[in-house]
Amino acid sequence: MTPRTLAPRALVIFCYLAWMVGSRRLSLSPEVISTLTLVLGAVGTLAGLYLFFHGFQLLQRKRWIEDTPITKIAAAAIGPVKVFGKATGPYTLLSPLASVDCYYYRAIAWSGRDSDDGQEPHGRATETLFTPLFVEDETGCLMVDPRSAAIELPAAYDEQIFGESMTECSRRFLRRHGLSTSRGTTVSEYAIKPGDPLLVLGTLGESRGVGSMADTETAGDRGTYLSREAADLQRREQLEALGIPLSESRPPAGPGDSAFDLLPRVVLRAGGNRPFVLSRQTPQRMIHRLAQRSVLDIWGGPILALLSCTLLLKWLEL
Repeated sequence: MTPRTLAPRALVIFCYLAWMVGSRRLSLSPEVISTLTLVLGAVGTLAGLYLFFHGFQLLQRKRWIEDTPITKIAAAAIGPVKVFGKATGPYTLLSPLASVDCYYYRAIAWSGRDSDDGQEPHGRATETLFTPLFVEDETGCLMVDPRSAAIELPAAYDEQIFGESMTECSRRFLRRHGLSTSRGTTVSEYAIKPGDPLLVLGTLGESRGVGSMADTETAGDRGTYLSREAADLQRREQLEALGIPLSESRPPAGPGDSAFDLLPRVVLRAGGNRPFVLSRQTPQRMIHRLAQRSVLDIWGGPILALLSCTLLLKWLEL
């Protein structure tokens, strides 16, 4: 279950608890009721204010998408651009959870306990890797630097996994981040695969620091893409965890390194305060979704804050 599906359910549960506490329908001691009233009132007020301002951020993104026309790659100029094409690149890696060939993946663990001391989790664990990623249309292709991008992709993997149901790949992923492999953990993974339709809203600018890990002093620098050698090693490790001989699994045939400029003059990336989004949605569908979400946040946030303030006033006996 991803945060996008979890958040509405959490809000419904919160409102239900607030109503139960406010109407004193829970059979609890007055001290506990008083504490719950204070906590729910404070949390709800802050959450309502956050939703209100977040709604205006979504509205701003919607207007920026509407005001930026789709540009053919060959005609793209330095500055804010919106391009639509297909994902391509010289080579791929293998995602750790869905085990799909991809140019980019982001894997997230939403729960779990520390594997060393059994204490509560430190927070979500996120792992992101990518190879050279390009978006291509009939006029050309552009390299995309996916760092700091907002990902609007369907989940390639979204499961709650338990000890016996975990694959070896899932176990290795959790161990890398110090999470327990014996307790239930919710994990999600988003991937950009060869040939995926890709809408990119970002800033076309001079290339700065986008290169292979092999070209950097620190191999663990996540600001660079995986070299072909590193991607091959990552693939071997994933196949080993899956129990698949390397000879039985080959990456999809691609154009090869010579078909791409791995040191381009310009790159599509994050820039300034402009939105940077990678999406498989059409612009019209994204605009429609942002309009719905912004209206819900802008109107729902103040309502939640007012209801929560009522609980605070009740706690203060005003």
